[in-house]
Amino acid sequence: MSRRRIPVLILMAVLSAGIVLVGCARTIRVETGERIVCTYGEVLTDTVHTVVVPADQAGSYKVVNLTITCDRHKRLEGLYAEAQAAITAGDLKTARAKLAEVITIEPTFKNAQQQIDAIDGGKTPVVDTSVPKTPAGIVTPPGTSGGGTSSPGQQPVGPVTSLSTWVPDKLPGYTSTPVIADVYTLTRQYVPAKTDPTDALVIVVEQYKDATAAKAAIANDLGRSYPTGSSTITVGGRSVYFGTDGHRLAIVAWNESGVIVAIEGSSKGGTPQALKAHLTSLVSAIVK
Repeated sequence: MSRRRIPVLILMAVLSAGIVLVGCARTIRVETGERIVCTYGEVLTDTVHTVVVPADQAGSYKVVNLTITCDRHKRLEGLYAEAQAAITAGDLKTARAKLAEVITIEPTFKNAQQQIDAIDGGKTPVVDTSVPKTPAGIVTPPGTSGGGTSSPGQQPVGPVTSLSTWVPDKLPGYTSTPVIADVYTLTRQYVPAKTDPTDALVIVVEQYKDATAAKAAIANDLGRSYPTGSSTITVGGRSVYFGTDGHRLAIVAWNESGVIVAIEGSSKGGTPQALKAHLTSLVSAIVK
């Protein structure tokens, strides 16, 4: 499954297109619509678009994200599960026939090709124990038991629901905007008060395969994008990376057991290094 890298430098878009002042009435750009994504990463429907609305009405607009298993992948999962059952039963002829159907539809699906190669080599392939235990098309968010279909009118929904704790409605000195969600990521922009040292702020939360992958993403992606004045600080028992782009943006990011939480701020005075204490205080507010 392919996935995009953690968003970086997204505040540049916020600064140029995020908040608009029209006369005395403050308006804000928000996303609204529906995005349906297959559990295997394919976007099936995307009607999400941006609208400009009064700031006090922003909460009425949202992006509804539905995660389902498309018909093609339901069939693949069914054939693959039947193949695993046949391998367990010692019926390698049936297993190979099912696996051959799988790779005809999608050559890279799970371990189908490797299992065929093992059978053709006279070996019994290792049974893939990752085959879903819940019916195809049912979304089971991390940290829950059982399954339940995603329902419209909720935001966020699907696998990202457990990430919402890291994008709080209330952040000291800031006014939150609606959460933007996709399959793996939550993004929330925060409007700073006049007294804040930032002129824009965003929190991005992204789920990775495991803690090792998240750690590598911080070092490779964020470390390269924000290399200036970098350091590691400890906040609430977490090892937090701080760095800047050397011009305007600063970031703090940490690994929450396979989830990267990144707070990116734009320096109002053009001195991103000076945001270190401020961003650290926001980390403290979130992890308390």
